[in-house]
Amino acid sequence: MRIRTTAPMRACLFVLVAVVLTLGGCGGGGDEQEAEERIHPVSVATVEISRVTPTLEFSGSIAPSREASVGAMMSAKVSRMRVEPGDRVNEGDLMVEMAGEQLTQAEAQFVSAQKDWERMKRLLEAGAVTQQAFDRIDAGYQAAKASYDLVHESTMIRAPFSGVVAATYLEEGEVFVLMPGGGASTPAIVEVIQMDEVKVEISVSERDLPEIRKGLKAELTVAAYPDRVFEGTVRLVEPVISSRTRTAKAEIAIPNPGELLRPGMFAHLALELAPREVLLVTHDGVLQQEGTGRYFSMLFENGHSRRTDVVLGSTIGAHHEVLSGLEAGQTVITTGRYRLPDGARVAVWEGEGDR
Repeated sequence: MRIRTTAPMRACLFVLVAVVLTLGGCGGGGDEQEAEERIHPVSVATVEISRVTPTLEFSGSIAPSREASVGAMMSAKVSRMRVEPGDRVNEGDLMVEMAGEQLTQAEAQFVSAQKDWERMKRLLEAGAVTQQAFDRIDAGYQAAKASYDLVHESTMIRAPFSGVVAATYLEEGEVFVLMPGGGASTPAIVEVIQMDEVKVEISVSERDLPEIRKGLKAELTVAAYPDRVFEGTVRLVEPVISSRTRTAKAEIAIPNPGELLRPGMFAHLALELAPREVLLVTHDGVLQQEGTGRYFSMLFENGHSRRTDVVLGSTIGAHHEVLSGLEAGQTVITTGRYRLPDGARVAVWEGEGDR
């Protein structure tokens, strides 16, 4: 059905719509004011000074405490390989015998000089030659003997320390070639490692470096033995910080009875620092400013929130060390802090809050 309106009726409808809109606008303003004045429920925690034994955590790969890649002092052929990977050796044990042209020549010269010396000695005893003539032969013999002994010893590859053969790089009959300048065509003939003690190298940041010192205790865990903790100590702290990484190297030595720890294992390390009194704030009392490395807390003061920037130190359990920005006894908001305006009205509530 179509309704026709007269001019007076249209005027009345216009006034009615205006009144409704005006009343609606007044109601909206009341809602905004109520939103501004609403009380936000929050939970809080107190910033406290506590005596703690902080730890610094690192990760790294286990390496043998000593390792040596052993080669020959000259180019020569491997005539006999006396060891294989996994064999245990004592310091000085013969591992590889070499043979080469230099050794052959030195041996021939020594044998020839030895025969001349023996003949000249018999003549001297018979009074057929002078002592001066014998001394010349004796000098040549001693030089040939020293040369042979040096070359012979150079072709006898011995263990530099007690340990385990980790690898061999040549087979019997292959030639070890010593290149000009001291290099070699292969890295070595035999690699020996020491396993009764292992080490882990870590990179320490510039900020943490003052905390690390020789003798500091360390605890190490590996995936292979998840329920076991291995103890070690800091053995070396390099005095120089890398200009590229802004870190310094430190080395942790770990006794390895039974050789359970193997080179190449990934290890987690915790270094126990000296006990000290620190200002602590719970993790939930700190927020990170989005897109930055800066942190802040929301304080609870006289029923209102107040934002304050904080500088954090080490992480200690469920707390952060506070270097600046907070004081002991202050109250930080731990729940309901997200999207909480600075200066908002707040009240402590024991519920979950608005995380």
